[in-house]
Amino acid sequence: MSCPRLFPAVLLLLVPAALDTAAAQAVRATRADRPAGERRTLVAVRVQGAAPRLDGVLNDEAWRLAQPATGFVQRSPTPGAPATLRTEARVLYDDNALYVAVRMDDPHPDSIAAPVGRRDLSGVPSDWAHVMIDSYNDRRTAFRFSVNPAGVRGDALLSGDTGEDTGWDAVWESATRTDAQGWTAEFRIPLSQLRFTAGGADSAGAPGERVWGVQITREVARRSEVDDWSEVRGDRNGFVSQFGELAGLAGVRPVRRLEVLPYSVARVTRAPGDGADPFYHRSDGAGTLGADVKYGLTSNLTLTATVNPDFGQVEADPSQVNLTAFESFYAEQRPFFTEGADIFSFDLAFPYALRGTGFRDDQPFYSRRLGRAPQGSNPDSALWADRPDVTRILGAAKVSGKTSRGWSIGALDALTAREDVRYRVAGPERSSMVEPLTNYAVGRLERDFSGGNGALGGIATAVNRRLEGAPGLEFLPTAAYLAGLNGRYRFGSGRFEARASVLGTRVSGSTEAITGIQQRAGHYFQRPDAGHLHLDSTRTSLAGWLANARVEKSGGGYLRGGLYAHARSPGLEMNDIGYQRTTDRVLQGGWIGYNHYDPQGPFRSWEMNLNGWNGYSFGGERLGTGMNANGGGTFRSNWGLWFNADHEFPALNADVLRGGPAVAAPAYTAGSVTLITDDRKVVSGRVYGGGWREWESGGGGWNTGAYATVRPSGRFRLSLGPDVSRDRDEWAYVATATAGGNAAAPHYVLAGLDQTTVSLTTRLDYAFTPRLTLEMYAQPFVATGHYAGFEEVVSPRAGRFGDRFHRYGGELSLADGVYGVTPQGATAPAYTWSQPDFNVKELRGNLVLRWEYRPGSTLFVVWSQGRQNYDDPGSFRLGRDFGRLFDGNRSPPTNVLLLKVNYWLNL
Repeated sequence: MSCPRLFPAVLLLLVPAALDTAAAQAVRATRADRPAGERRTLVAVRVQGAAPRLDGVLNDEAWRLAQPATGFVQRSPTPGAPATLRTEARVLYDDNALYVAVRMDDPHPDSIAAPVGRRDLSGVPSDWAHVMIDSYNDRRTAFRFSVNPAGVRGDALLSGDTGEDTGWDAVWESATRTDAQGWTAEFRIPLSQLRFTAGGADSAGAPGERVWGVQITREVARRSEVDDWSEVRGDRNGFVSQFGELAGLAGVRPVRRLEVLPYSVARVTRAPGDGADPFYHRSDGAGTLGADVKYGLTSNLTLTATVNPDFGQVEADPSQVNLTAFESFYAEQRPFFTEGADIFSFDLAFPYALRGTGFRDDQPFYSRRLGRAPQGSNPDSALWADRPDVTRILGAAKVSGKTSRGWSIGALDALTAREDVRYRVAGPERSSMVEPLTNYAVGRLERDFSGGNGALGGIATAVNRRLEGAPGLEFLPTAAYLAGLNGRYRFGSGRFEARASVLGTRVSGSTEAITGIQQRAGHYFQRPDAGHLHLDSTRTSLAGWLANARVEKSGGGYLRGGLYAHARSPGLEMNDIGYQRTTDRVLQGGWIGYNHYDPQGPFRSWEMNLNGWNGYSFGGERLGTGMNANGGGTFRSNWGLWFNADHEFPALNADVLRGGPAVAAPAYTAGSVTLITDDRKVVSGRVYGGGWREWESGGGGWNTGAYATVRPSGRFRLSLGPDVSRDRDEWAYVATATAGGNAAAPHYVLAGLDQTTVSLTTRLDYAFTPRLTLEMYAQPFVATGHYAGFEEVVSPRAGRFGDRFHRYGGELSLADGVYGVTPQGATAPAYTWSQPDFNVKELRGNLVLRWEYRPGSTLFVVWSQGRQNYDDPGSFRLGRDFGRLFDGNRSPPTNVLLLKVNYWLNL
């Protein structure tokens, strides 16, 4: 990589460092800043006598003796300015719990926003009181406890100084009350729900006295105002690192806890089927028992285990039609895996898409591998089959926490069951393995240094499958291992941060398994024009590596910027327990931005960013060069406007032919605009639209949609999200066909694809009380595609777009859904492929009644429904297609009714 290529990227970082504008300096000059490193201090007072009663009335004698915390400062809309409404907080403690009282004055108590909803309510304007405790005092990790005036609670684990995991749930209590002066909130946070070290002081303080980090925050919805007790500055990196100190905690000892959450599930499924199928039952009932366990191994390390887990209450995944060779990525929603997921995160993503292939979701541990659908196929001879939908997780356990010496520790182990498909050919029932007994393991370790400004760590993963006696599963590796190191360091008074990571992978198995990986999407060792790649069908193992680095200026004024570098070898393979898309990449990129986080003119805040990137294969092929401009802002009216514009220059696409030669791809331009309305109104939402154009081929498309929310009361919310897209791809992949089975002379068939996608995402939420809620999610979805103008790749790197392909003429025929190409003089097609047109109609949805009948214990009643229909491939008619989706005869539904109850035991 030459110096001239690096020089512009270096300027992207040096310019923000050198140019801190006079406007930014003027803003800072108006502030009465505390000296660098000085933190506000709040002294907690030990309860003498009776603990305060949680009723929202702050008249207990204990509160009168506590030290008041005042002087709250705005984070928004005017950073650094005094809060417009007075807030006062007090903190008490005893041997069992931390108590916090917050008095929030408001001259218009009838205007306090107090919607009712389920725990961790989001997306709805509300007043809030937040208490955040950094009990490790590492200035990177904290526990957030929140309550709104209606008594709705929320909690989260804050990590990495900026990350938030709302999947973390604690068992704690609160009480609120609204009166003529405003509203109040009382918190009782059991020490068993916090993590801290045993013995000694955590920071400077009296002998035996602890010092924790603390932040108390108030949100005033109608003013879009966020006020903090310890000022949070937009020109400084991080969030937890800007907390104040909670002192005076003498004689507080960590509580080792044991929590058990046994559960029972009853499920009835009613599905369509063939009455001649011996495995079919119109109604099928099932029940299961299981349990979750949390045990404090030490004062700051917790063992979490689950036995025979069931996640029937989790929202359905959205529908999509994936025409790429890469696997779809779905976000994790299962509670056992979302809670504490931050400790297993490992930074390796390159932030820019390269010819439509991005790495934002790539990660060494993708928890949805656990419990995935069985990977084996049904026997070809099977007339009827009873196949499991998912692989059962027999048990899983994880240990997580942080020690007094700054070590963050995470370890997870899970065992998934062998799964068999039962089938019949003729005669007695038979079975065949479709997923082997598999063990998954993940270990994560990281050590902070320099007061939390830096860290060094590592990760290791292992997958081991029992494949003995598993015919048909030879394509799976028997073992897959990964090990990596990472580091980060914040410098320049916290304005700059550097991050780097490196990892290696090794998979082993049969020659069939390793050959399959080499030929799989993202590797394509068989590419005929890639001299740096070589397919070896005798290999029984494959190794690869990845390296990632970035340095950014993200604080210290309005100007920001960063540089990125990323490389992944062709042999990298993380997909047994992680998630990755393509490999064989050497990438670099950079950005410069202006983030005006203070009000200016009509804006409350605004920003502008310019990005550039470049990418090559390990063989020196240029696979992408692009640039991007994006930005926007929030107006004082609380409306927002955002835009994004991309341009990719001509480059090679090494993935489009799925193992064939790289094809010269034309330049394209894409853009989008989003308008967001004031979410404080009864009706709010966003409207967006965008499009793309491939200049030489003439391909292009557009997308538009909206997401509207109606809130007629504080208990009810209805959201509708229609989305429509139309695309014309002039060189969409269809098939790789061979004549007479001659794999050495493949024909790469492409076509023009007209695709239409329409969906309507619907959500309805109703809260009877904060502990009894009803939620509905449904998404009717239609996607159609019609292929025409079939052509064959003949000169993939020709200078003109049209010269790269041969358009079929009279030699192309269609009979019984199969296309064939008959050479001149021949009487039968030399090679064929199936008609690729499609019309996918799906409905996925569920209705969940959730009742937290006692702290930590919940009853779920869930009804879910799914529908599918594939009539009329290649043809789109909105009314007809949605009508057939909801026609019970054409699209018979699968209904599932589930009852799940758990009971929290604190032993």
